[in-house]
Amino acid sequence: MDRRGLLRGGLVGLSGAAAASLIGCAPGTAMLPPPEPMDLGPFSCGIASGVHSDTAVVLWTRFAPAALAGPVQVAWQVASDPGFAQIVQSGTGTGSAQNDGCIKVLADNLPAGQTLWYRFTVDGLSSPIGRTKTLPAPGSTPASVRLAVASCQNYSVGYYPAWRAIAAEDLDAVVFLGDYIYEYAGSADALDVRADGSVEATDLPSYRAKYKMYKSDPELRAAHAAHPFAPVWDDHEFMNDYDRMSLVNFPERAAAAYQAWFEYQPVWPINADQIYRRARWGNLLDLSLLDTRQYRDPHITGPNGERLLVGSTASLPLSQVHDVGRSILGTKQRDWLLDGFSQAQSDAVTWKLVANQVMISPIRILDLDEPALRALRPDLPKHAGVYASFDDWSGYSWERDQLTQRVAAEGISNLGFLTGDIHAFWQSQVLRDFDEPFSPVVAQEFVCGSISSKGLDYAGDFAQAAETAVRTLRPGFRYADFRRRGFGLVNCTPSHASVEYRTVNASTPDLNAPSAQPKRRVRFDWPAGTQKVSITRG
Repeated sequence: MDRRGLLRGGLVGLSGAAAASLIGCAPGTAMLPPPEPMDLGPFSCGIASGVHSDTAVVLWTRFAPAALAGPVQVAWQVASDPGFAQIVQSGTGTGSAQNDGCIKVLADNLPAGQTLWYRFTVDGLSSPIGRTKTLPAPGSTPASVRLAVASCQNYSVGYYPAWRAIAAEDLDAVVFLGDYIYEYAGSADALDVRADGSVEATDLPSYRAKYKMYKSDPELRAAHAAHPFAPVWDDHEFMNDYDRMSLVNFPERAAAAYQAWFEYQPVWPINADQIYRRARWGNLLDLSLLDTRQYRDPHITGPNGERLLVGSTASLPLSQVHDVGRSILGTKQRDWLLDGFSQAQSDAVTWKLVANQVMISPIRILDLDEPALRALRPDLPKHAGVYASFDDWSGYSWERDQLTQRVAAEGISNLGFLTGDIHAFWQSQVLRDFDEPFSPVVAQEFVCGSISSKGLDYAGDFAQAAETAVRTLRPGFRYADFRRRGFGLVNCTPSHASVEYRTVNASTPDLNAPSAQPKRRVRFDWPAGTQKVSITRG
């Protein structure tokens, strides 16, 4: 959902010197890769790695000449040290016009749970050096897992101090929840802080151009070089608020969008365009990465065919959001997700986290599912109300109930949803049945804000009042911040998990300015085996 959609919804590589300064003050500094050179030459998009398994990682770069004069064989190396004295694996990948010069390889037969270093070379030319990490061995119990959670990085409306801060952290991985690019054409919008002369992405060359523009940012490149990513897409990698019928109506555009995403992201293909997958850090953490876009049933439309994203579900057409069988995941993915929870619980994995593009907690402005109203209207659908968004799980009420009821029935413990999309920070409890006042809590949701994309604050001076208002809703929210940009930090241990929201000023071009430095706004502490999440502000 874009920033305008939020209002419609009813809530009204670092250059040498800069990188060196980060390395000097960052925790776990020995883990960071060397700063990238000022001139990356043919490796102008930098490098990246992706989470894959306990014995493999995905390595990525783009060798620009291969896009024009390919095919070109590009060598890669993985080492146990940043000086590459101990090479543990090596090989070659091919860049060509067919993949826009992108080289993506699966480096396999690596040691489990290890920090490793990688680079690409062609005829004496070397890429920057990257740091990556394999997952721990199955059955092991890491002392901790530390993740950054990020989403929504509209290039023109903000700078990327958040990525600079993430690059400086000591992390096991970055979970990216979607909206890596925005398909919109560049504009002279008053909100823009940096130039974007691109056209709207509708075909393969224009989608590829978007990725090249976004990867021109040195802070984003630095974060990719410092940490392996676990990315999924949301809507703007294709088109705003899309659903499965969008693939039917715009098949060539969808194919181009998906091809460009797979070319430019460090994700190894599983089965055609499937991106939902799972990563496990031993017996400590099971991470389910979702796709809530390409399998979802269509949005409810009005008499003129417009998508209805806010309104009352007491009657047609919006009462259809409560229909039995209506799905945001599709049957196959839903079964995979629920069976994965069961398997993780059976395997005694402590924490089960879900990388979830859109909010599972309902933003219900008015509760209509009350006994007095039901006496007057016996036909009221379960969970009837006035909602602020149907682009999230509230547009698929039956399936949300399927998930929460099974989690409750099976006693799935320590389940958390890590969410993006909405350009704001939220925290809430997920109930088995949010219309029952004493319904048990089955999960926690942490919505981790945006890297740069604007939120409710851009439209007026009422964001703070809206933050107060949403805490009074039913079931309501324990925390809301609609005014700031930033990211989340998650730390899991066998006995405890914590989530911090860090914010930055994404509007200043001076990334050394005090306002661009990350500030912790809130910390949530969650003892394992409980739903007693405590909040510490500041």
